Amino acid sequence: MRSRLVLSTIAIVLVVLAALAVPTGIIILRAGEDELRGRLESQATAIAAQVGADVDAGREVDPTFVDAVLGVGDGLRVFAPDGSIVIERVPAGIDDPLVSTRPVAGPGGTYRVEVVTSTAELSERFRDQISTLVLLTIGGLLAAAALAAVQARQLARPLERLATSAARIGDGDFSTSSLPRTRIPEIDRISGALRSSGARVDRQLSAERSFTADATHQLRTGLTGIAMRLELLARHDDPTVVGEATAGLQQTEQLDETISQLLEAARHGSSRQRTEFDLLQLVDVHVAEWTGRFAAARRTIVVTSSRPATVLGTKGLAGQVIDILVHNALVHGHGTVTVHVDGPTLEVVDEGSGIDPERVETVFDEPSDPAAAHGRGLPLARRLARADGGGVEVVEARPLRIRYRLNRPGPPPR
Repeated sequence: MRSRLVLSTIAIVLVVLAALAVPTGIIILRAGEDELRGRLESQATAIAAQVGADVDAGREVDPTFVDAVLGVGDGLRVFAPDGSIVIERVPAGIDDPLVSTRPVAGPGGTYRVEVVTSTAELSERFRDQISTLVLLTIGGLLAAAALAAVQARQLARPLERLATSAARIGDGDFSTSSLPRTRIPEIDRISGALRSSGARVDRQLSAERSFTADATHQLRTGLTGIAMRLELLARHDDPTVVGEATAGLQQTEQLDETISQLLEAARHGSSRQRTEFDLLQLVDVHVAEWTGRFAAARRTIVVTSSRPATVLGTKGLAGQVIDILVHNALVHGHGTVTVHVDGPTLEVVDEGSGIDPERVETVFDEPSDPAAAHGRGLPLARRLARADGGGVEVVEARPLRIRYRLNRPGPPPR
């Protein structure tokens, strides 16, 4: 930015100086020519008067007067009425001569007086003046560059600080209250907006963190109470009660682990508890938990597989994504829901009418209304999948087919 400001300022000054230098040079050249021509005309007038007086008196022209009037390097020619040269005093080496002529009326006709001089001195003086003008132009450009550098520094510094503060906000540091005022209204307004935005986001994140911590604490407290009751039921004499209590304890432990993984993914943006597991096995476990709900809705859910595979991921996050996709198919779909496992991917498809193809690009967008009851499941599924290194996408709109992709285990390190 600094170099761009300096170059643009120099370009503007250069254009202005060029626009002024051309007419200035023309004016200087014409002024020199006018001065030289005026001198020659005054000399020619004086000599013509003397020649006229001498001719009228019938005597020769006084050469002393001629030498006194002519300047150094000037020449003179006096022509008689018949065209012959009466007086000729022209020094050698006159280049590009400038001539001033005056007629003189005499008894035998009209005499002609020519005063001639070289324009070499005029050209040399013009070159000197142009050189001075060029030096002044270069000095003006240097001064403009220095001033532009100072101005660019004054403008770039606060903008660089703004960019640094914006980058800190993007990294999660909202301490932007130390931005100094620059006395530039536009930049100060941006700084004020950045400070207020950072403070507002900081307050919102603090409130969300507090809510998440409180909700997690209360959930785990409730889960602990449920687990204690299930442990008491696990000591019952009835084997059926013991089996149900044991299954409930396993689900409670799985739910507690899922809460921990979700918290870690929300805090760090990714999961650090990735392990290798059988995707088909995980799908069977979660689909078995949904079978009762589908039966109550008089619908069916089936699992198919063409290429079982071991994947690398977080079981809790993958299970949450599967639950969200199955729940979405149960609530918004119709007919039989098929969960098909093909290597490190699974697809959930139902027999409903699907969605409009125009909605495919926006189906994973968060709802604009924070209080909306629907539209949060699929965006959450995509966030969880990305936090685990995978992805969720719509591969077919009608019927709706959603693909969940996980990672394959990498080769062991050497």
